[in-house]
Amino acid sequence: MATAASVEFINVEKKYGSVVAVRDVSFRVEAGTLVTLLGPSGCGKTTTLRLVAGLELATGGRIMIGDQDVTALGAAERDVSMVFQSYALFPHMNVLENVMYGPLVSGARRKDAEAMAREKLALIGLSGLEKRLPSELSGGQQQRVAVARAIVLEPSVLLFDEPLSNLDAKLRRKVRDDIRDLQQRLGLTVLYVTHDQQEALAVSDKVIVMDNAVIAQEGTPTDLYERPRTRFLADFIGEANIVEGAFSADQDGVVFEAGGVRFVLGDILLPEGAKAAAFRPDRVVGPSREYSIEAPWGEMLVIRPMRERAIAAGTRVSLEIDPGAAIAISG
Repeated sequence: MATAASVEFINVEKKYGSVVAVRDVSFRVEAGTLVTLLGPSGCGKTTTLRLVAGLELATGGRIMIGDQDVTALGAAERDVSMVFQSYALFPHMNVLENVMYGPLVSGARRKDAEAMAREKLALIGLSGLEKRLPSELSGGQQQRVAVARAIVLEPSVLLFDEPLSNLDAKLRRKVRDDIRDLQQRLGLTVLYVTHDQQEALAVSDKVIVMDNAVIAQEGTPTDLYERPRTRFLADFIGEANIVEGAFSADQDGVVFEAGGVRFVLGDILLPEGAKAAAFRPDRVVGPSREYSIEAPWGEMLVIRPMRERAIAAGTRVSLEIDPGAAIAISG
């Protein structure tokens, strides 16, 4: 494979007339990593991907691929390949012909183009399907043909635009894992667009969350889940109980008060404008039962959730919330 390259945006902007699709966006994708652009529809993530591909040209800022400034270069002049949401396979060509197309257009001899195509098809587990038409393949197989066609010319950067949106839930998980495995085995630089939070958290080295044409926050999946800075992030990445309240400081550190209850959060960094706390549902402990179990190696204490037995509506229960689980958020 070709040497993977980094991707860097430096204060990039994209306007369509008076509409700003991407506003002052800066980020860096390290070579050999998988970074996901995540966000709701219309946030600017697909436009950002197309700016990397050269399918759109920036109206401001700079775009670097490796050490090369590609801001003014078109798609054909960039060492980048893209897997589209629709796969865009040629319906009248068989699998082998689809994957050979790129090398042939680039001037390779037919014999060499076929060898390159067969190598990549074998790499992603499609050997034996070379003569099938796209209509004779499953959705997952079509997606893998699209990937083979994208990597056959060994680009320095590989782009995915919502690649799993046409697959059912079970197949999405498998193909998602296949993409991650391929990226790690080959050391590819991958920029991946999705609106699916679970998908992004599962495959990414880093996630860049966009909202209203700007970057809302970026970090590892763990960072974004455990330390969201805003209400939007806390609510968008996973589930969260948002509690309005007030923050103050005393000798114990940061204190949060809501509904007459005082939580000592300790020495945490408060984001600017913090006025609410988020508690993840999995960090709120409900009523439970304790059992003492005699195991072959001795006695064990086992705690099982009370939800295994129905609790009648209106029953008064207590909740234990670990103050260390609180996330201070703004916005």
